[in-house]
Amino acid sequence: MNVKRYILLAFFFLLTNWAFAQTNPTVVRIRLGASVNFAVRDQAGFYSYQWYRDGKPIANATGAVYTASVAGLYQVATMNLEKCKSDLSDGFLLIVEYADLEVRKISEKRFVGPGEAFEYQISVQNNGNTDATGVEVVDKLPSNLKYMGTTGETVGNVTVVDQVIRWKIGALANNQKLVLSIKTSAIKAGRVVNTANVTAIEPDPNLANNISTDVKEIIGEVVAPNVITPNGDGKNDVFRIDGLELHPNHALYIFNRWGNEVYKSNGPYKNDWNGNGLNEGTYYYLLKIREKDGSERSTTGWITLIKD
Repeated sequence: MNVKRYILLAFFFLLTNWAFAQTNPTVVRIRLGASVNFAVRDQAGFYSYQWYRDGKPIANATGAVYTASVAGLYQVATMNLEKCKSDLSDGFLLIVEYADLEVRKISEKRFVGPGEAFEYQISVQNNGNTDATGVEVVDKLPSNLKYMGTTGETVGNVTVVDQVIRWKIGALANNQKLVLSIKTSAIKAGRVVNTANVTAIEPDPNLANNISTDVKEIIGEVVAPNVITPNGDGKNDVFRIDGLELHPNHALYIFNRWGNEVYKSNGPYKNDWNGNGLNEGTYYYLLKIREKDGSERSTTGWITLIKD
């Protein structure tokens, strides 16, 4: 017995009227977190029911009404008192709408020092299946950063008050991606931790990608230690000179107390000298640096090598 003539209907929990499906699967849309009731319209003469999602029976879904909140094609089969089972009905195609926003904040990879301008890029993308509305990105700059403006074309409205950047985009279509470029400079050397987050009106099933943190090391002055202890404990095992990243054109020479050269860097020094093969004692270094303007400067000092 074919009962496709018995029409399904849908009742939305936000509405007071009934919506009827007349032919073939009818598309029904709800927001993530909402639900909809599907029911058999004409129940006369039937004994039991079995609801299906995507062609598979739903456990314990044997009533004339089924409440759905998961996306899929919903159909029902009926059985009369003579235990004659029908074909599957035309049913409803339920689409659960959501906006999955993803934000990423990335700083320039190049090395920078205090007072030197560099850029951040904030990208936001809608990975959901419906448009996102009321989209806003908030980025609170740490006290060590100075905001200098935006670069390139900007979609939406950007305001900055008390180190808080607010990027109001408005609507963001599904699969659409926008990028905001921000120009900043650091006030002093050190690690800069900067976090941006994004929100919208629509439900978001994945809040983990609504926040993004960037860590940027601002390089300070060239500083060399006076003692190294290459004993493998991870502390002072090598002669590490901080600040060389900003001065890639340099060379390092190390001498013993008689003035004999015991080490010479081949190109930029890689912070890896540990006095291997040498006796404990005091050694002297000469660091030659070529500045960005072409000038040269030399720094000298001493190193005490201690072996446990």
